[in-house]
Amino acid sequence: MSDEYILQMKHIRKTFARLVANDDINLDVRKGTVHALIGENGAGKSTLMRILTHIYKPDSGEIWLNGQKTNFKTPLEAARAGIGMVHQEFMLYNNLTVYDNIILGFEEKHGGIFIDKKACRAKIEGICEKYQFNIPLDEKIKELPVAMLQQVEIVKALYRGAEILILDEPTSVLTPSGIRGLFKAIRFLVDSGKTIIFISHKLGEVFEIADTITVLKDGKVVATVRPDEIDERGLASLMVGREVILQAEKKDHPFGPPVLKVENLSVRDKEGILRVKNVSFEVRAGEIVGVAGVAGSGQQQLVEALFGLRAPEPGSQILFEGNPINRATPAQRRCMGIGYVPQDRLGAGVNGNASIWENSIMGYHIAHGFSSKWLLNHREIEAFTDRIVDQFMVKRQKNSDKVRTLSGGNIQKLVVGREFLQENKLLIIEDPTRGIDVGAIEFIWSKIIELAASGVGILIVSHELNEVLQLSDRVLVIYNGEISDGGRYREYTEEQIGLLMLGGKLSDVQGDVQNQNQ
Repeated sequence: MSDEYILQMKHIRKTFARLVANDDINLDVRKGTVHALIGENGAGKSTLMRILTHIYKPDSGEIWLNGQKTNFKTPLEAARAGIGMVHQEFMLYNNLTVYDNIILGFEEKHGGIFIDKKACRAKIEGICEKYQFNIPLDEKIKELPVAMLQQVEIVKALYRGAEILILDEPTSVLTPSGIRGLFKAIRFLVDSGKTIIFISHKLGEVFEIADTITVLKDGKVVATVRPDEIDERGLASLMVGREVILQAEKKDHPFGPPVLKVENLSVRDKEGILRVKNVSFEVRAGEIVGVAGVAGSGQQQLVEALFGLRAPEPGSQILFEGNPINRATPAQRRCMGIGYVPQDRLGAGVNGNASIWENSIMGYHIAHGFSSKWLLNHREIEAFTDRIVDQFMVKRQKNSDKVRTLSGGNIQKLVVGREFLQENKLLIIEDPTRGIDVGAIEFIWSKIIELAASGVGILIVSHELNEVLQLSDRVLVIYNGEISDGGRYREYTEEQIGLLMLGGKLSDVQGDVQNQNQ
């Protein structure tokens, strides 16, 4: 064993029935570096890391840590040995507070018996201050938006003092400023001697933060390179097996009348705090309207009100094809032709313990039904499920498998495919490409543009500012519950929209544009 490697995984093999998730994988990670692990959805990245953290047991192979062969019995043993993981799908207890989730199993104690709550809190607050995380320690997990749950997971891992910290798609719901804060934390940790394994589909981030990059495809290692040995196009080609150009190809087409019209919309959150403030806008047939904003600016409450998950304030008006729908339920809105891709795919998009085919028809059975009014027609169900699986490249063994057996990216593709194939008139989409690979992003972007060209009105709320700017015919910026005009397609740059996201004025942005044009 080489002394320079803090971790060596040798000849790792893992199968799930007929599916070979990891096929003779060798991975060498140097101490005090950022080692990126990339690959398509279902390539075996998360499985490999779950083997490292002893969530899964490999069929064969060895793991060496600091030159010693490991023999962990439980994930807790792996954690106590200095291996921490921030999972793509959060490992948090909804009914416990943020504070309790962070300290669970790693409590500071008086005399080895009593929990020292003050010491625990001081340690957490110190981490939050150092790495610029702002999380409410006394709130219950179930009350927090997805973007904040990601921060909780990162702080939890930092609190546990891992020597090897595995970050599985850690920036998927972070804003640009949040990503900068995370990268600052990563660099601080590496400078302190920690080792980071960074799993991501965002190749620009990989090049920015990684010292070494390992590419997986179909459960095998296809390359291990340094960032200076390859470019983004080359990496994408290794991942997908073909050249990928991640650029939306939009063509001009006429828009129809408004399918969605929002007038003076105000919405409160669960605590009664006004999160959306007197907002008005419209989405026309065939138009893609993007909403950009820093996490917590009111996007969640806005979307919930539009789909009938939260009641708006008196005086608010939501019109669909000219008809008021304030009191319509989500099921009724589905029957009208409104589709919804939620940000929280596991909490709101699927039932993890239900089968792939059951999740495929969720909502579809309400809006469209089957040939038999009283009995499920399994031939039709299988046909619709297969359409989703085939068209959206969902990697699975069989339709009867539970959804939780899929990778996070494949769950995302299942949810997106289910909503995109239902002939809706309006699609409300949150983070459509969260946690999916570059090839799938390219495909989903093309599908969104294709749907709009066919006359579907689309509202996209995304934490990926580049995604909003690439796809949107018009951009809206939400800040502190209020919406401002972010211009037409490519009218403003990412930096200029970023200024609006932080509360800057449109006149300031227009001034910047005029100065650049002079």
